Amino acid sequence: MSRTAITFENISVVYANGKRALHEISFSIASGECFALVGESGCGKTTLARAALGILPLKTKVSGSIKIDDTEIVNAPPKRLRGLRGLVIGFVAQNPFAACQPLATVEDFISEAWRVHLIVPPQNAAESALKNLGIENAKERMRQFPNVWSGGMLQRAAIASASAHAPKLIIADEPTSALDAELNQTVLESFKQTRTAILLISHDLRLIEKYADRIAVIKNGEIVEINSSSEIFDNPQHEYTKRLLAAARPKSKCTTTISQSNKIVLEAKNLSHSYVHNESENRLIKKLNLQIRSGEIIGIFGASGCGKSTLLRLLTTIETPNDGEVWLGGEIAANGKTRRLLSKKARNGFIIPIFQDSVGSLDSRWAIWRIITEPLTAKHRKPQISKLERREIASEKLFEVGLSDVNLDARPSELSIGQCQRVAIARALTANAQIIAADEPTASLDVLSCERVMSLFVKSAEKGSAIVIVSHNEPLLKSFCHRVYRMCNGNLEK
Repeated sequence: MSRTAITFENISVVYANGKRALHEISFSIASGECFALVGESGCGKTTLARAALGILPLKTKVSGSIKIDDTEIVNAPPKRLRGLRGLVIGFVAQNPFAACQPLATVEDFISEAWRVHLIVPPQNAAESALKNLGIENAKERMRQFPNVWSGGMLQRAAIASASAHAPKLIIADEPTSALDAELNQTVLESFKQTRTAILLISHDLRLIEKYADRIAVIKNGEIVEINSSSEIFDNPQHEYTKRLLAAARPKSKCTTTISQSNKIVLEAKNLSHSYVHNESENRLIKKLNLQIRSGEIIGIFGASGCGKSTLLRLLTTIETPNDGEVWLGGEIAANGKTRRLLSKKARNGFIIPIFQDSVGSLDSRWAIWRIITEPLTAKHRKPQISKLERREIASEKLFEVGLSDVNLDARPSELSIGQCQRVAIARALTANAQIIAADEPTASLDVLSCERVMSLFVKSAEKGSAIVIVSHNEPLLKSFCHRVYRMCNGNLEK
């Protein structure tokens, strides 16, 4: 009989603001078992993971019992919890950008898994772990700082850190959201081969179907169904489970046609761009050309670290290219020769980005209503609108993205990462920009929210906006986009 790795018994969690996040959650995970949690963003999955690690915010009330190796986690002293984290319980955080120390190298970030327990890191351990997870030139790249790594690469660094000590349990919160399909399998296979127990939190139902042994479906902080993976997918019992599975099979929503009469709103001409670190050049974009017309939805997918996010930063003129030009609305906006912005359109809301790090893109001091309506306060917009009007608009946008129950005066720290992602999308839609450039806009979203958001992009395109979407979800792009490109070797392939 398999030994139990962790047991949750009647776990309830209430935050300091009075919000009930979890209600009487009970299940156990056997050694070597992959147990998955699924449900809409904000339903309590990450809260449960943080409860198991003892890292919930101060003044959060937790009742019930969580035991690992007969050690009680709930209300345990901090010293005991620090001894468990890393050695006994590995954790892959949902936000790889926030997990890394920006002033430390990636090698330092991974090696900290040993140093925090006063253990000397084994020689070449970080390099070996990164190589096993598909990072090329690992020895050189691990000496870089996190800001030059893509989200998918940082996610793999977090996985390497979490599995450093072969812990008895790995809690993986969306560990593959920024990875392509091939790397998804590499990561999950590496977990399964260790025979470590895994608590897997993911919105990728295809991945869960393949790798999870059992699944718990959570809605509004309660488990509505728990069963083997085969039973959940072949014979779901609860209506909510059936809705999730149905939404995971997207049908084509893109019905508009794009003709030559549609105005070209964005054009990249012979774009080239590279980064130099320690005299080593990494050329990500090579003489790339692209035209996008009004009302068109363009999808771009490709391997993690291939340059997709870099391309979006160039198209939005957040960065200027080493060579080539970016044109917005028929005007040259960025030029590699002058290395400066040449058009006011980039600054006047003609194009608006949705960043991959949604949490980092939201001002932590601002209320949600202020964040969503920020584009309406730009200097070029006249007349300025009142606070009451802004709150009404924010409320409408929250309803559109499925967050009607979110308090307008809440701060980003009170929301889940998936909810923050939808707030960032609501902000972009509020701008009514000619172009929306979205970097992994659905990576942290459940299948129901994902379908809703993509439908909103389609509506924006029908009104004339051009949409550029970078995603690892190739089937999703093919369902909603007019054109889909694969990024490879610094260029785009149809």
